[in-house]
Amino acid sequence: MYMGILKTKLILHQNFLLRLSNFSLPSSKRYISRRIYEEEAFIATVHGSTHQDKPPLTLERSHSTERYDWRLRATSRPRNELKSNTENGDSPTLIKRVKPPQSALEKSSPYYAAFNEYKSHFLPLLQYEQDEEESVIRERLGTWSLPKLKDEGYTLTGLSAYWLEGTRFGKPMASFSLGPGLHLPEHKFLNGTRVLLSRIDPLKEEPSRGSVLSTTSTHLTISFPDRSFSLDLPEDSSGWRIDLTESDYVFELMRTAIDSFKFDVRKQEQTGIFLPPSGLEGQREREYILMGTHLRDVLLQSSQPSESPHAHRALQDAEDPNYVERDVLEHEYHPDHLSLPTGGFQELPPSLGDNHGAFHDDMLISSWANRYSHPNPVVIEGDPQFEELSRMNETQKRAMAMMIGERISLVQGPPGTGKTLTIISTIKLLKMHFQVPQPLLVCTYTNVAVDNLVEGLAKAGLKPLRAASAGKTKESLTKWTLEYQMQLHARYADWKDLEDRVKKIGDTLKELRNKIQNLERKMAKEGLSSRETQIRDGMLKNVIRQGRSLDATKRRSYGLEQAMVKDILNNADVICTTCITSASAALNAIDFPVVFLDEASMSTEPASLIPLMKGCRHVALIGDHKQLPPVITSPEARSLGLAISLFERLAEERVVPSIMLNIQYRMHPAISHFPSLEFYNSSLLDGTADTFGYVLPRLMPPSVSPVLLPPGVLASVSDSKEIVEDGEVRTSARPPVIFLDHSGNESMKTKSRVNWDEAHIVASVVEDLLLNNDNLNGQDIGIIAPYVAQISLLTKLFNADPKYRERFNTVLGEHRAMQFSNIEIKTVDGFEGREKEVIIFSTVRNNSGGYIGFLADRRRLNVGLTRAKRGLFVVGSMNTLRQGRTARSNDGATKVGKGAESWRRYMEYVGQHGLVLNLQPGDALAKVLHGNVNAAAAAAIAAVSS
Repeated sequence: MYMGILKTKLILHQNFLLRLSNFSLPSSKRYISRRIYEEEAFIATVHGSTHQDKPPLTLERSHSTERYDWRLRATSRPRNELKSNTENGDSPTLIKRVKPPQSALEKSSPYYAAFNEYKSHFLPLLQYEQDEEESVIRERLGTWSLPKLKDEGYTLTGLSAYWLEGTRFGKPMASFSLGPGLHLPEHKFLNGTRVLLSRIDPLKEEPSRGSVLSTTSTHLTISFPDRSFSLDLPEDSSGWRIDLTESDYVFELMRTAIDSFKFDVRKQEQTGIFLPPSGLEGQREREYILMGTHLRDVLLQSSQPSESPHAHRALQDAEDPNYVERDVLEHEYHPDHLSLPTGGFQELPPSLGDNHGAFHDDMLISSWANRYSHPNPVVIEGDPQFEELSRMNETQKRAMAMMIGERISLVQGPPGTGKTLTIISTIKLLKMHFQVPQPLLVCTYTNVAVDNLVEGLAKAGLKPLRAASAGKTKESLTKWTLEYQMQLHARYADWKDLEDRVKKIGDTLKELRNKIQNLERKMAKEGLSSRETQIRDGMLKNVIRQGRSLDATKRRSYGLEQAMVKDILNNADVICTTCITSASAALNAIDFPVVFLDEASMSTEPASLIPLMKGCRHVALIGDHKQLPPVITSPEARSLGLAISLFERLAEERVVPSIMLNIQYRMHPAISHFPSLEFYNSSLLDGTADTFGYVLPRLMPPSVSPVLLPPGVLASVSDSKEIVEDGEVRTSARPPVIFLDHSGNESMKTKSRVNWDEAHIVASVVEDLLLNNDNLNGQDIGIIAPYVAQISLLTKLFNADPKYRERFNTVLGEHRAMQFSNIEIKTVDGFEGREKEVIIFSTVRNNSGGYIGFLADRRRLNVGLTRAKRGLFVVGSMNTLRQGRTARSNDGATKVGKGAESWRRYMEYVGQHGLVLNLQPGDALAKVLHGNVNAAAAAAIAAVSS
């Protein structure tokens, strides 16, 4: 009865809110807030809790200064398809956005001591890491011969170049090639990589620095900061040289992000729109580009000086075989957990406090978030309903409520638990149903993960915008990129006309200056006639006029470009990019108060700060500390904590609200069983079986030839249902996990490792999968190898080896054999956040000493074993992996790490469950390597003879 009354009252108030949604009277808002608070307090009572159980993150703020008014609707979701002034063809009335003035943080600021402590911790770590990366490059350039640099793809020489017309966001572009129709050799100059440009040797001359925009078989397009140097070469020159390098650009971005803690975003917002001081060029209205974050009180809390400071440490050791307790990963706000005076910044004056997230004032959103943050939420009429939401489990919905309702939150997501779906559903809820006006920024660590999000968002009916360096986006997602949207803008032709005028005036100026230089050389030698002097003076005046015209045209072009970019950003539901690319100048056209950080456990803390320093007041971090950590090359930086992500640091402090997703929907239960046992203390549950325990049909293991099945497995069992009991499959159907044990030895290649025998086994497995599964294509198969040399070998065998091409054509037919080019072959890191129908894990290591090197990393093993949906083939040496030695100590004793122990337990697991196929030299190995090709050859002979 009470619940019925409750629902009736909430329906009435929900409808009342909807009727008032078109009004912006503050008195109405306060009345609604009071009434909803009373109803939610009653809900909390029903659920056995009250508002007093959940203290605010900081003290009550004095009044609103937010740049985005919650009462407005999303500009990407207009009632009528209104056109902006820019699109209507009017002159853009652009408010000039400028950076706030630089100033030191005053000693009187409550953040002063914590800010300086934070800087003194992180800035040296960044310098250690930068020095280490630069030393690797210097060593390569200084010790490797030029032929070796070219053979390994780090250097290209003999290049000709010319400047291209136009710019990319103000940066000039140049094209490099060996000559008309000449193909470039194999190289490592991928899109987005940084390069050094020199004529002979970058260590012996001052090189120019650029970034690769795009690559073809014959050309590289590279952008440079300016055109301060000529690309013309003397006749006797051997051409340009480019070398692969790292850039200090990324490190400067991270240092700037750390330094941005000094800014008070609230004061920037209060300034609003203003006019520059009189006397400055241009009196156009201005506003500040928001720099800094509203989250200083939380992010700097553990840096506050104290008699018992909280150490900057990981949530748990990377090799710890145990999993943290559930209450560490799932809890509400714990303001007093850190042993700091006054609980950190809890005694801040109200003028500095900001106790809630971006959606607090919107009562519709607050009501939804508060109700759905509890198990079995009260559902009322008018609650959003859509396909993605209907597929979500209770924990995922609670995670959505936390991401929306809390100003900062953590979502722990083990493999396959639907982190991406949770993010997409949250964005769809905010933009399509609540239509919030705040821009949403989603950042990840890798471009691959950004592409996955863009695909999912577009499929869900949203309008994502992909911001990336040129060439970093999948071709199928081009229409969602900023560059593509620019070309579709109604004013693109006008902007191009201005750009053409800039070039035309620039060419005229260049021609005038050349003529003036010729006259001045003549004047220096023999003097000028009066007529020539008049001509020279006229040209000098013309240079001044043309220069003014060029400056004015450039300003008009830039202003129109910025207006177009702002239109495009405002017309998107969500901006998707990496943490580093979020610093792009193009994204300065708007501010980002709401940020979602995916893959947050893979990014260093300074890198995670970059998107947060764009005026962020609301952030959700999504990750898994049991998967890949930040990649750190400097031992000093790693030992002092640079490898600890912001996500893991906040999880360890246990202050920020946190929740764990605990049901996986990716893997066949037999694939997820060992990772759940080994890495998550069996807390990772399976959602891939129906209510009767039968595995979902979509996850039935792929068909393979009998020679690839472990002993005792019935090859004829192809359609039987598999039932799961106690986490294990109880039928005799072909297993989704198979370990192929062989004795082929590894070998060294440069500083990497390769295993030829294993590569041949992998090729045979892929061939067999494509032969026996008509519905399995190349893009459904992924190959993981921990060593770059093995990846290079497999790529060559699949795509460039003539013997293998002939073999694949014989076994599969030419059309089917084309699927090999669609198979992804990457390191473990390259598959983070990815999934495939079938994964083949090439472990490579096979030696008498039992050394497995960095293969012993537990977190990489976790990722490698959890990418496959319905088929996982692990290829390696059981003997080597059982020994699992990682190094030899000074006294000659061998070391075995906790990660190596995980491999030992995995060897025991596959052995006990009968999942091992022994491929020692003999008939079994010969049938795997040559069975299909011999059968195809025999069939061809029989067909001819008949």
